[in-house]
Amino acid sequence: MVGFEGDKLSHEVTIEGMVEEPLEITEVSSDVDEKIKYKLKTVEKNKKYTLEVKNSSTDEGFIRGNITLKTSSKKKPLISLPLYIKLQKELVVKPASLSFGTIDTGAEGAVEKRLTKKVMVKKNRGEDLTIKKIEPSADWIMTETVTNQEGKQYRVVITLDKDKMPKGPFEEKVEIKTNSQKEPLVVTLKGDIK
Repeated sequence: MVGFEGDKLSHEVTIEGMVEEPLEITEVSSDVDEKIKYKLKTVEKNKKYTLEVKNSSTDEGFIRGNITLKTSSKKKPLISLPLYIKLQKELVVKPASLSFGTIDTGAEGAVEKRLTKKVMVKKNRGEDLTIKKIEPSADWIMTETVTNQEGKQYRVVITLDKDKMPKGPFEEKVEIKTNSQKEPLVVTLKGDIK
């Protein structure tokens, strides 16, 4: 199951005996009980069942585990159903961290390309996305916003000004403020300037 942070997802699985022997499901358990809810229903006694699974945790992230059904079947006394639930944020920035490595400001040519990197800001659903403001934490970090999908996806080009950068290791950030959430998206920038 795949959805967004805050969503309540639901999926139903049918379990049916395919041999003459009666099939009774005697127990249902999972290794992620604290994150899901499930309900077994009998459709046809000793033959057919449905298992409804819902997420109880609506936090962003993954839920991985197994649901185990104990049955009366001699051929298949245990049925293991893999479970995968992904809840993603509606608004994402990728990557959220940029490494510029070691930058030799005395070198010519190739260093210019290493001073520019890009991140993607994407709205997966809901109202249109507007980037209100981009705030770098240092005056030697410049940004430019480019899009070909207005309201849905933007590319933020981050460039370091080699003439203003201080020498030594750095860890800076760029905050991207949007109309979609109160807290800004944060991109971390790391590197070492020689």
